[in-house]
Amino acid sequence: MKYTALSTVYPPISSQEASWLQRDPEVEALLRTSNFYMIGARKEAKFRNLVPNEDDWTLRFDLVIGDFEDGVTIRIRDLPGLEGVNLDSVYLDAGEKHVRFWDGEPHGPDSEVLEWFTTEKLVWDRSHARPGITGLDRFADAAAYDLLYVGIAKDGDTFDRLIAKGHKKRMEILSNEPQRLPGARVADEIYLFMFKINVLHIRFLGEDDLILASAPPVDERAVLADAEKAFIKMLDPSYNEVKYVGYPRGRDGVYGANIARYGYVIAENASFRTVNGNFRGGLNADTGTPSNMADMIFVEGNSVTVVRGRPA
Repeated sequence: MKYTALSTVYPPISSQEASWLQRDPEVEALLRTSNFYMIGARKEAKFRNLVPNEDDWTLRFDLVIGDFEDGVTIRIRDLPGLEGVNLDSVYLDAGEKHVRFWDGEPHGPDSEVLEWFTTEKLVWDRSHARPGITGLDRFADAAAYDLLYVGIAKDGDTFDRLIAKGHKKRMEILSNEPQRLPGARVADEIYLFMFKINVLHIRFLGEDDLILASAPPVDERAVLADAEKAFIKMLDPSYNEVKYVGYPRGRDGVYGANIARYGYVIAENASFRTVNGNFRGGLNADTGTPSNMADMIFVEGNSVTVVRGRPA
């Protein structure tokens, strides 16, 4: 059985943030490693009640998304970007949408950001069990989005397709989607997810035993095209006009490639609301592989179904 996991190459970013980050060469390099993307929507998130404490070097605050609220503690000493740094020389710059730790005066000509969080990066880092973040135990609830569009970059990469060259559907979504939270800009409630695909091969040795290993060589373009069709067919995002009703049959996918069974999962602790119900991802942060909570689009012959993961 072939098993393809979709993993994000960068934390989700709002459409507004995309216009800022596209000028960052380090971010651009990461986004260029992606060729599969999704566009989702959710109420705008904000940081509230920020309280720094130099006695124990913590920053406490609440993450608020509409009626959702969960407490967060940043243990500054434990953040990877501040290892070995004299904390007495660190400056905090924080607001409703960001937290940054600088090695000098914020925005000074010789100052650099040592560690930073946006609302989505905080949720993403917490779901990946990154050191220095405690609380936010409901991170999976915070990472629940309406799925609007699924696409791939057949030529080039996600950065070119979705950000640099002006994506038609992204512009249409920004023009047509309503506010989800009064006072929020739509650009702050539309989120971009940049994925890469990882193909694995599962060998069943017995009733309960299996080996999970790298797959034999496979045409990545075929897997990419097939994954797009699978998610569109089964999740039916509202802005995808072509629905691939004949899937899994197709000329440019993996149908007929002598693969008995194959499936697609999202290896992230995030979920997407669709007209056909929620599709939940799942990540084992210790191994970096999908967890048993992840739903799977499962294909066997001409049959395609959604297999639900284990309850949380």
